[in-house]
Parts: sequence; C-alpha cells; structure tokens
Amino acid sequence: MILPGVSQSSVTTAGRPLTGALAEVLGAEWAVSVREAVRAFVLSRAVVWVVGLLVIALFGWADSRGARLDPVWACRPTGGGVDALLAPGCRWDSTWYLEIAQGGYTPTDPARSAFFPLYPLLISVVSAPLGGAMVAAGLLISWTAALGFLALLHRVVAEARDVATATTVVKVAAYVPPAIFLSAIYTEALFLLLSLGALVAARRDRWALAGVLGLVAASCRSIGVLIVLPLLVEYLWGRRSTGDTRLVARWWHPRHALRRDVLWIGLVPLGVLAYMAYLGVATGNPMGLFAAQGDWQRHFLTPIGGILEGTWAVVGRLGDFAGVWHVAPLLPEQAPTITLARDVVLLACVAVALWALWWGRRRVPVSWLAWGAVSVAYPLSVPSTVQPLMSLPRFSMACFPLVVALGLWAHQGRRMRWLAPLMLTLQAGWSVIFVAWIWAP
Repeated sequence: MILPGVSQSSVTTAGRPLTGALAEVLGAEWAVSVREAVRAFVLSRAVVWVVGLLVIALFGWADSRGARLDPVWACRPTGGGVDALLAPGCRWDSTWYLEIAQGGYTPTDPARSAFFPLYPLLISVVSAPLGGAMVAAGLLISWTAALGFLALLHRVVAEARDVATATTVVKVAAYVPPAIFLSAIYTEALFLLLSLGALVAARRDRWALAGVLGLVAASCRSIGVLIVLPLLVEYLWGRRSTGDTRLVARWWHPRHALRRDVLWIGLVPLGVLAYMAYLGVATGNPMGLFAAQGDWQRHFLTPIGGILEGTWAVVGRLGDFAGVWHVAPLLPEQAPTITLARDVVLLACVAVALWALWWGRRRVPVSWLAWGAVSVAYPLSVPSTVQPLMSLPRFSMACFPLVVALGLWAHQGRRMRWLAPLMLTLQAGWSVIFVAWIWAP
C-alpha cells in the first residue's frame, strides 16, 4: 500500500549519484522526481505534438464542424503558422475556456456556466504579461501543472515504494491515451495537481492545507467539491502517522477520533459557493452551473444506469446493424461505424477503470480508493442522451488513483516493456482524432 512517510527510495538512479544544480536547489530526492517527470512528459508530448502536426500538414487545419465547438476560431488567434504549432493542445473545450478568459460569463451564453472559473481566470492573468496571448498562456498553465503533478506523484510513490516503481507509475500517468489532455487547454492537469496535493496534505495531517487545496479544486471542476468525501475518509480511516488511532478500522468503527481540525474540510464547498455567487452577479442566475448541464444533454441517473446506457449504445447499434431491432437513428453528421467504434472504446474505458479500482483496492490508501470510486461514479451518473459515456476517458484521467493502480500493475513482471509502446501508440491515435476534430475522446 502507498503510505507516504517512510522513505524507501534512493538518491541514485541506475547506480549514478545525482549531481548538478537541480539537486542543489530541490534536494536529491526531489531532483530525481522532477527529472523523471520531465522525461515522461517530454517523450509523451513529443508523440502528441508530432502526430498532431502531421495531421495538420496532411489534411489541413481541419476546422471544427460547428460554430458551437469553436465559435470565433479561438484556437486560431493569429491565422498564421504559429497557430498550427499550438494546435495539438487547443481543440474542442479549449475554445470555451479561452472565450471565458476573454469575455467572462454572460447571461446571453448560459452554456459557459458549465465550465468552472479557476482555469480561465488563470489564463486571463498569465496572458497579461504575454501580451494577451491566451492560447500560449493556457498551454503554459497546463504544462506547468502537469509537470508539478507528475513530480509530486513520483515523490509520493517513491517514498512509499522505491524510485523504480515511482518512475513506472509516472510513465503510465503520462503515456495513457487520455493523457493527451495533460498538455491541452483543459483543466485536467491543474485539477490533478490540486486533488493529489489535497489528499497528500491530508495524509500528512496538514488539514489546513488540504482544506485550502480542496477549496481551490472545487472552483476548478464540477467534481471538485466531492473531494470532501475522500478527505473525510482519510480523516476517519486513513493510516496517518499522528492523531488518535485505534486498533480496529472498520467503516462502523473509525481509526481516528474527530478533532477540531476536521473543520478545515468544510472549506471545500466554499469553492462552489463562491462560483455560484459570482454567477449570480455576472449572469443573474447563481444556479446556472446546474442548468447549463442541460445544454450538454446530460441528465441525472445512477452509475449502474450510466453503464447500462453505455452498454445499450453498443448492443443496440449492433442489433440495428444486424436487423434484429431498430434503435434511434443517428444524427446526420454521425457515421455509423465511427459512432459504434467510439462507443465500444468508451465502454472499454469503463471496464478498465472498474478493473483498476478493484485491483488497487489493497494497494492504494483507502482515501485514494474512495476518490477513485467517486471519480468514476460521478460521470457515469450524468450520462448524455446523445453519447451516454461522453468524455469518460478524460474524466477518468483526472482520477489519479486509477493511473497509480495501473502503474503498480505495470511494474509487476516488467509489463512496462510492452505496455509503454502500446500506450504511446494509442496516445498517438487519440491525438489524431483530437486534432482532426473527429472526436473529443
């Protein structure tokens, strides 16, 4: 089990002591983590960018197929070659964040309220010293947050296991196909850094920091407020190094007694409440973040119901092709084979996520397992009527316990030898469909 606290890591890699300015500034152990994070990120981003640029070179810019996706060509601010160089990181929902960063939330476009404010606010702030270059600012924020997340993840796993295991976990986190969003103008990288930081702080009994990071995470994504649940699990049942511990830890018999510092967890919902208050001032509708979900054809169900809808999307279409029964016709722009392939991939991602949770149930902290379950159950509970499992691979990417479990599995039996090239190949394929506006995986 990953238990930060007692370091089993070494300050050497492959028998060579770490030297140089990085080790002097950060310390030897953090220098190892930063270096491995940079290596994994650079290699995977090279795949994403080379493939993305090849798509543009071979097929042209491949503009969005609808004004709703890129209403004012936000990903083409200059209309020149620089836009193409940045294109692998600016597609689909990127345009919404850029529009909000530039124009804020308005009552004339209520769909914007579905996108939480932290990331576009940071884009607006960072773009100021860059001469208003919002695309560059968004990429800079995502890349920095991604490196921070990978480095922190490496350090936490190295403290609990060893450097080799941590390096494998970080490679998996950077190589899995949905990790294309780590370097895109999306909230994934920032949210991963904030959520991991909050749970690591909680595990080290730094509840004020955990509460503040949870508050900030709740202003970053709609699921952010639910980080309250794993924080409470960590507080009551986590194997922390200090506090009032008990020998028996069952769900009805917590390991830790309540103390006054549990109140820091109450900071988390303030992130959503602050956003609602701002929406009330800016748009006149403080409940707009909930109403906006209807603009994306989402409806509340249950996790089981979401899985059943995703399964029917595949089985129903196969039966329709075979003439066994008839299902609702596709939209005019939907190709039957591509739509079926997409739904099969989405259902497979659900299966992998559930397997990773099950496999990691005795290998990751209980609070991480709880966060993994919440992060999978949440998108399954709000399926889209058009595409039941829409964006589920990306939502799963923002759930770090899943990639940790997959990384621990990959490290056993040296599975990473064949898994790494497979993941990078799939990541290249996802880059093609992302950059070509075929599908936002």
